[in-house]
Amino acid sequence: MRTQHKVVAFALTITTSAVLGCDDQTRLLEPDMDVPVAFAKKGGGGGGGGGHEPGGSNNLSVPTVMIGGGFTGVTCPGLLVNPSGTPLAGYEIDPSAYYFVQGVHAWQADCSTATSATATAEWGDNLAGDAKLQVGKPIRVELGLFDDTGLQMQGFSVVKLEPSKLDRESTYGTLAMNDGQGKWDATAEYLGARVFDAGATFSVKNVATGAYAVPVGSNPTAEINATGKVVYGYNLRVSAAGEYEITFVLPSVDITGVDAGTYTTDEEGPDTVTLIIHVI
Repeated sequence: MRTQHKVVAFALTITTSAVLGCDDQTRLLEPDMDVPVAFAKKGGGGGGGGGHEPGGSNNLSVPTVMIGGGFTGVTCPGLLVNPSGTPLAGYEIDPSAYYFVQGVHAWQADCSTATSATATAEWGDNLAGDAKLQVGKPIRVELGLFDDTGLQMQGFSVVKLEPSKLDRESTYGTLAMNDGQGKWDATAEYLGARVFDAGATFSVKNVATGAYAVPVGSNPTAEINATGKVVYGYNLRVSAAGEYEITFVLPSVDITGVDAGTYTTDEEGPDTVTLIIHVI
């Protein structure tokens, strides 16, 4: 058995009353201010160890490789589906432009299934950056997996249409183009694929006491966020200050890198991704 342990960088120091999440459109933001999400489903063609919400409103916009599970409303395996319906205009980002809108129109990025994958991992910006985490306040725990094999798949770029609003309040959409003859379409792009492992589990441990705030083997919620990206998420609250070790276990994904914290690879067992945060 070979085990590799790689340390990537960083020390977290954290202190405020409000917990901010990611400030870009790749991930959900404040733990108590999430934009609408679609949830993973379990079962033969579904799975994901998260919640299950029939009719989730967000379209899969970023191509994804799904292992052992899927999402309500997503056809996988499935090819790119162009947006349908009449696009809408008048949004703050560009009032004269037309957009196909999440929750109003339907579309889908390429989606494929597999039994395993190779990927890098990225934590939510609130964990891997300089956000401040506080006892008793919601802490958004989020992890995304990115295919690192150069897989070529198509999807749609989805943007925040109302920049002045909080993420949870804004509308999101993909730009619509008119062919001059009354037909509207959106431009598909080759985008880096995400990876979803339905068997993923995680835990959160108080480093000083060894007590688990989230037990080993717990299931994170898998979501399609408002920009159409698959992420694992969990809203964590802890009652004591100190360092907490967050570990994700990924039984069907070979991890080759992480943006912060550490990861392990094991030829005979699941790979893991770990990050230590400091809460005051």
